[in-house]
Parts: sequence; C-alpha cells; structure tokens
Amino acid sequence: MSKSEVLFRAVIVGGSIGLIASWFGFDPARALALGILSGFFAGLTKVIADKKKKK
Repeated sequence: MSKSEVLFRAVIVGGSIGLIASWFGFDPARALALGILSGFFAGLTKVIADKKKKK
C-alpha cells in the first residue's frame, strides 16, 4: 500500500470512530475532528514504522 492510501484509510477510520464517540454524549463536530486528527497521526506512525522496517 502506498503512503497516501494508508493515511486516507487511517483518517477515514479515525473519523468514523470519532463519530461513534458522539453516541456516548461527545459533541459530534469535536469528536469527528479529534478522530480525524488521531487517525492521521496513527497513519503517519504506520508509514514511518514501515519505512524504518525496510531499512
């Protein structure tokens, strides 16, 4: 998988989890934003770990 695919999937999954958190009383906009942000950083961490693994 390419770097952009990993980041895209991570952002989508993070946003989805954030919206699920809104079911439990969190503000939906804030939960979505935090989910997208955390998904982005999770994807970035995966890309960096894969890059180091190849070396």
